Amino acid sequence: MSFVKDWQDWHASRERYAGSEYGPSALESTNWLITEAAAVDGIPGLWALTGDGGIRGSELGRAGSTVVLRGGESIRLGRRELRVFERHGTLALRVLNPARPQREWFTAIDAYAPDERWRLPAVFEETPGEQIVITSVDGDARETPVAGRLRFELAGAPQTLTVTRSAQGALGAVFADGTNGLETYRFRFLPVDEPAADGTAVIDFNRAYLPPCAFSDQFVCPLPPVGNRYSTPIRAGERVVVLGG
Repeated sequence: MSFVKDWQDWHASRERYAGSEYGPSALESTNWLITEAAAVDGIPGLWALTGDGGIRGSELGRAGSTVVLRGGESIRLGRRELRVFERHGTLALRVLNPARPQREWFTAIDAYAPDERWRLPAVFEETPGEQIVITSVDGDARETPVAGRLRFELAGAPQTLTVTRSAQGALGAVFADGTNGLETYRFRFLPVDEPAADGTAVIDFNRAYLPPCAFSDQFVCPLPPVGNRYSTPIRAGERVVVLGG
């Protein structure tokens, strides 16, 4: 499969996911609950933390039924879908609504044309035991283990890219560059393939993609660490969400 065709297939799958009924554009609210039952906008019943790792919904429907949701579980009430979201041991109730205007208006993800010149050679260096503070868009700051750093050149200058591992074991990074706020969203995510045994690797900025919070401000995305903020424009990958009206 050619480089361009492979990228086009990836981009098409990203657009299908972003515009799907319960994709990121459908996130209507993220509700940080307490143990005292309270109403949540747009959905019936009263909602509260159970105190033992769950979320309880009570007074649902005419029969006044009750439901308890735990991590990774969801339920449909009408067209809205309720999901349990966990962050550092704290639970929230997320409400996804296919009728959210930003979901219905979603048209495309604007992106730069694929360009193999943005596949940059790099060298991976592991950093065992190192942690950095990652701050989320809502101000939450947590120490996070660093998987390593990729050393590479950008516009002729040496740079590093700090990468972490997801719960599934995949390498990835959050970065900002000189296009943000002008041509692209304020920051972007980047998957990173596993380096070779000798540490050689490739950073493919063509696969830079928009964080979930580009589709809904109810996501709590991590911000780029200081070392991953570049003044040089990186004109590769996804740019912005395109909405119709």
